[in-house]
Amino acid sequence: MAVCPDFYDSDEDHFSDDCDYYDFKKRIKSMNSQPTILTEAEKLEQQKKSTYSAVCSGNKELVIQYLDNGLEINVNLEDNWTPLLLSVSFGNAEITSELLKRGADVNNRRDGLTALMMSCNCPKETSPFRESLKVIEMLVEYGANVNAINRKRMTALMFAANVGNLPAVKYLLPLSNKNAEDNQRWTALFWAVNGNSIGVVEYLLQEGLEYTVPDVRNITPLALAKNNDFMKIVELFPQEETDILSTVTNTTLHSYEEIFLQNEGKTPDFFLDICNFLRSVKSESTIKVFVDSKTTLSDFLTMSEYDLKTIGIKLPYQRYRILAGIHRFHKHPFHPKSLHIVPLAQVYTNLDVATELLTVIKQLLAMDAGLTYIMKNVIPEDFSTSEMASVRRNMDNIRIRLKQCKAVAEKLTVRTKQWDKEVKPVDLITSKSKNYRLPWRKILVSLSVLSLLLVLNIKN
Repeated sequence: MAVCPDFYDSDEDHFSDDCDYYDFKKRIKSMNSQPTILTEAEKLEQQKKSTYSAVCSGNKELVIQYLDNGLEINVNLEDNWTPLLLSVSFGNAEITSELLKRGADVNNRRDGLTALMMSCNCPKETSPFRESLKVIEMLVEYGANVNAINRKRMTALMFAANVGNLPAVKYLLPLSNKNAEDNQRWTALFWAVNGNSIGVVEYLLQEGLEYTVPDVRNITPLALAKNNDFMKIVELFPQEETDILSTVTNTTLHSYEEIFLQNEGKTPDFFLDICNFLRSVKSESTIKVFVDSKTTLSDFLTMSEYDLKTIGIKLPYQRYRILAGIHRFHKHPFHPKSLHIVPLAQVYTNLDVATELLTVIKQLLAMDAGLTYIMKNVIPEDFSTSEMASVRRNMDNIRIRLKQCKAVAEKLTVRTKQWDKEVKPVDLITSKSKNYRLPWRKILVSLSVLSLLLVLNIKN
């Protein structure tokens, strides 16, 4: 044990363990003074980590130093990152240029992404788009495949459109298949809308990219913009690309007199209600299919999957949405007590009657459709004979009421036409105007009565 200096003048025992502590420190120092010998593998790993950090920090001189010391140009620095892939992902044009001059592989991939895709996917917060464009141009000059795709079939142009890199889009578009589609049938225009890249969307529309073809969900780029409330992008689309719902609304929303006069007393289609229903289940893109098939509200509420396939709803998920919505609707059907009843003593105009009549017809149709839906989808074992008979009786009663409503509608139509003929302008001149005669007989009788009353008053 080492001898410790005497810290105290007293005769108390000293803490000799402190000497062991100082002796231990000396031994550690002597151990650290010996040089550590690294293996070649350890040296390489250390060099790769240092290069990785140098590329991330943009230290070009240090990267060149490691390359000059023998570091392989396409080495896997870490997690399949090569120096080039790491450099382009940061949009570093200087380091990228040096690596390309030394023979870096421009078509090397990481997780399916090429160096060109990574450079196009570099956001402006990481590197200004003008710097990213320099990287992109260099990669293309050194042989990068512009039309290469990743696992989702996305191209470099799609990545540039999504991040809003307009300079890159302008450069790549003439070199690329501009209407190329990925796995979900999204083009570069779709990706530009998805990224809310207003400038890119405007440019791609000017360059004639297709904007009416829907994706696998039957959604167009315009519908995608509307779903995300990108109203500035919505305004960029050509005027002829109209909203089908607005078109239907404008062509089906008539006054009540117009509905009855046009249909000659027949049951209205209530197609606007179908449109509202489809919007509620996020299937407004299918409205045109129902327009073309001339579907009525009664038909719509009783549709099966086979019916939807027949009229042209091809995508299974769209059919599922609509059928699920119809099922939810029939879980809360109209009740007969909800029908409007007009009191006999109350004064109603023809417009009031038409309003109530349309409401009643719509409710009756919904009830009839609900029972029809049950009959089409019922499992015979789930209903007794008496229950099935009750359903049929209710359907018969509803249809009788519908016939009564139709009769009222026909009468209302006839009366409306009569009223229209009876109403004439004040200054209208007719053929009877020339033969107009005064009512002399009534005038003479009135004068006689007045004379008699006058004479009686004088006598009194």
